[in-house]
Amino acid sequence: MAQIKYIKDLYENEEASLREICRITGHSFETVRKYAYQENWSEDNLPDIEPQSYPVLQDFIPIIDKWLEEDRKAPRKQRHTVMRIYHRLCDEHGFTGCYSTVKKYVRKKKYVMKTLSAGYLPLEHPKGWGQVDFGLAEGEWAATGERFPFYALTISFPGSNNGVTQAFPSQNQECLLEGMKRIFEHIGGVPPRLRFDNMTTAVAQVLKDGERVLTDGFTRFMLHYRFQADFCNPASGNEKGNVENKVGYSRRNAFVPVPVITSFEEFNEQLLEWCEKDADRLHYKHKVPIRELWEEDKAALLELPQYPFSVFRYTTLTVSKTGFATIETNKYGLSPMLAGEKVQAKIFYDHVEFYHDHRPVGRFPRSYKTNDEVYDWTQYVSTLCKKPGAIEHTRFFHQMPQRWQDYLASTKGKERKSALQLLSEIVADGNSEFCDDALEMAAANGRADVDSLRQCYYMIAKKEYRPDPLKLSGAPLLNYNPNLSAYDGLMGGEAHG
Repeated sequence: MAQIKYIKDLYENEEASLREICRITGHSFETVRKYAYQENWSEDNLPDIEPQSYPVLQDFIPIIDKWLEEDRKAPRKQRHTVMRIYHRLCDEHGFTGCYSTVKKYVRKKKYVMKTLSAGYLPLEHPKGWGQVDFGLAEGEWAATGERFPFYALTISFPGSNNGVTQAFPSQNQECLLEGMKRIFEHIGGVPPRLRFDNMTTAVAQVLKDGERVLTDGFTRFMLHYRFQADFCNPASGNEKGNVENKVGYSRRNAFVPVPVITSFEEFNEQLLEWCEKDADRLHYKHKVPIRELWEEDKAALLELPQYPFSVFRYTTLTVSKTGFATIETNKYGLSPMLAGEKVQAKIFYDHVEFYHDHRPVGRFPRSYKTNDEVYDWTQYVSTLCKKPGAIEHTRFFHQMPQRWQDYLASTKGKERKSALQLLSEIVADGNSEFCDDALEMAAANGRADVDSLRQCYYMIAKKEYRPDPLKLSGAPLLNYNPNLSAYDGLMGGEAHG
């Protein structure tokens, strides 16, 4: 109790800050805050904050409560101090009481707000403000019939109960930011303020005083689009209940039956259409179409930035001795000639680009599997020219066009090496799409040798040089008949006389 009394004395009489008291006493911040704020020392340790306890302040308590509740959504450094509340009461509402009365009530009210789980007021939702959350769902690939999980990112607007959803293979930072970007562009503006839970893609660390350390990528995205972010207290899903309800609503309606997905790009376009149609239903409370209420929210949106935001992250990787660069357990096959070299990777939500000495050296679809290996057969053709006999035993052989798989399997020795050299030439020219065409043309003419294949490729991909016809202008040439008799002597004929 002596230590508790010392903490209280430092706080009340010496007016030391909580951090300063921590340094002086050596106690944790939570302990100092608890006893510095505590007012009621009876068995019932919840302070009495009933209005009748403050006769001078009684009529102003609802105003103070409203300001303190609104401060929950404001950045910590822009929240009301006790002095600011006192001056606003005097200047805007004619309060004539003393500062100490306001100070006592505000301290007790803040304590209750931190202590009671239901210590908040149901306030009107500001126009244009939104909430963000991911929801897990299941889809089916159209090509294979395989079931797989995906994540639906939803931004909802409590004021109108409107919501927009986009689907992604993960809930990583690239998917989060790409989804938000697409939704911003679809609605034609940016919500001034968005509420999130403490997702690791946005929040790197939650400090003891409630401050958040944001990730660099999320911070840049916020600065670009100029919105403010609020984050829920841990295990406080009720603070963004609207979007959680919207996520469940989308899962029960947009994703039932289980959607058959050809690609996320196509599926997301369908989702935007579904969201537009869903806005025609009546609001659960106001009984008017959601679309009508949405117009008020939409009018409060910030303008889209002038420049587009490219959603990706950079990382530097070392290529293994077998030519692989690893990202999140998945290996991407680069040229074996890059073994041991440093490469830069631009990681997008759906693909990865690799660069070496500022030159592109590979582009792959991004894998969301575990310990997957992703190849590009074009990276290895030039190397296989040195070892043509190994081609059928490589892991990327079956990524080649089927016609070339069959053709190379039918060749041996020098013929196979010549075929690989031609294929390497086609790839180096950037004409991989003509590989099958060359084989088809040669087969149509009954030829299968490499020279014929090369000629067919040149006919398809190389522009033949055909000079334009000579255009003659002016008068026609004169009829010129030269005297050739001088040459008769040289040929043994009569000399010219």
